[in-house]
Formats: sequence, structure tokens, C-alpha cells
Amino acid sequence: MYSRRLLLPFVGVVQIAEMDRARALSMDGAYWSIQYRLPVDPNQQTRSKRVDPGSTYTRIVGYNHAAVAAVKAGRLENHPVHPALDVDQVRAAGNRLFEAVTAARLPFEAADRHEYWLLDPRDETPLALLYTCLGEQERELTPPRAEWHPMPASELKVEPPEPPQAFYVPPVNYRLERMVEERAGTKPRAAWFERNEADAGNFPPCLIREDWQDAKEQELCDRYIRRLAPRLLMLQGLSRSARERLENAAREHVFEIERFHALYPEVVDQRLMKAARVEARMRRANS
Repeated sequence: MYSRRLLLPFVGVVQIAEMDRARALSMDGAYWSIQYRLPVDPNQQTRSKRVDPGSTYTRIVGYNHAAVAAVKAGRLENHPVHPALDVDQVRAAGNRLFEAVTAARLPFEAADRHEYWLLDPRDETPLALLYTCLGEQERELTPPRAEWHPMPASELKVEPPEPPQAFYVPPVNYRLERMVEERAGTKPRAAWFERNEADAGNFPPCLIREDWQDAKEQELCDRYIRRLAPRLLMLQGLSRSARERLENAAREHVFEIERFHALYPEVVDQRLMKAARVEARMRRANS
């Protein structure tokens, strides 16, 4: 059982309970997708090593998984089984994973300590996190391009600093993306780092640099991070001051706190977070 960050873009931290051929994944600790690995056809398996950026969970080509069950509200719901799989084996694995995740203490320990960072060309220091992996074997896969992407504006609406305009103004998300692109330079570079707890001060805690010289750029970055706060609180290794700052920002988004709070490894202001969850329940009951 372990957890890892979902990139790129960063959308949160996925909890993973894994067996030989089966696994259970959860983004909130409440809903789990139980998946079983399909047999590989040696005539179709590719030898290329690459990462599929469209997968919820990093997938090595040739090791596709089929959803065979789900855990909802503490109950196991079985799905139809792919004809290439043995039903008894699938059900046994699903039952075992169900027992494991319903008894487990969340969140699981982070295992993705290998990090691939876009670099600031001025001093070769980390600028924005692009990708993480679990170990050397996964690290040998072809990493993503040295480009940072935010959560799409359609999935994460960030209020702009300006009042409504008569002409089109790109969302904050994409303006920040452009800022990072320009800061990375015409020949962007990225590098691998193997992190440990002592390195925390050398890396941006919110996965992107927050020191912008232009006041307008600084505000755009601040607004994006504040909006992302309910998800950033799932990160492990945050300092107390960084976590407190994110909790205060997340307070504006009570439904997301309610969804993700089970995966917060630590809470600085218990009263604040509890009040947010109570407000979410009341607002839902009155809607």
C-alpha cells in the first residue's frame, strides 16, 4: 500500500493497494476502483518504453488493467469480468483488496521519491514538477517533455484578478502556463532528483516556484495555488507554515475539503477544517 502524486497536471494524490495482478486505486479514500491486469499478447506487446500521459495511474504499455469492481460507501460492487480473465481469480483478488482498503489507515505513505523537475535556466534550480516515479526501473522510461501544464480551466476555475472584460482574456491557468514556459527559456531543461525529507527546503512546496518578480505574475501564481489548495493539502512533507497557508486558502472550497480531507496527512487547524466539512454538509442538505 502506497501513494503517489498524479501528474501532469497535478490533480491530487492517488492511494494504491497493489497485489501481483490486481490493484485498488482511490483519489479520495471513499471510492476505490479495483482493477485486474489483462494478459499480454506477445505478438502485440510493444518493446518501446514510454509513459501514457492519459492514464489516471501511470501505465506501462503492455500492462493494461480492466476495472473489475468498485468500493462505494464501504460496499463492494462487482463489474462484469473481461473474457480473457479467470472469474474466480478476479473475484478472489477483489475480495482481498476490498478487505485491505476498508481496514487500512489513510493516507498511505508516499512512494514516488524520484522527481522530474523543469529547471529555471538562471540557476538550474527546480521550477515546476513534471513527473514522479517509484524507482529506477520506472525512471528509465522516456519522461514527458520539459513542459509544465496546469489543471484545465474547465476542471479548475480560478477567479481572475481583473473585472469582466469586453474582450477575451485567457484563464489564469493558461496565463500561468505561459509564464512558466517563458521562465523556462527557449531551450527548456528538466532533471531527475531523488528526494528525501532533508531536501524539502530546496524544492517548491506547492510544486511550482512562487517567486515572481512582476506583481501581476505573482498574483496569478498566488491565485492558482490558492484555488488548488484543497488538493495540495494531500501532499506529504509540507511544512507547518505551508500547510496552514493552504488550509486557510482551501476554506473557500468546502466541498473539496469534504471530498479530500481523509487523505490529508496532517491538519494544523482542526476547527477550521471541521467547520468547512460541516458547512459542506449543511449546504448540501439545503440545496
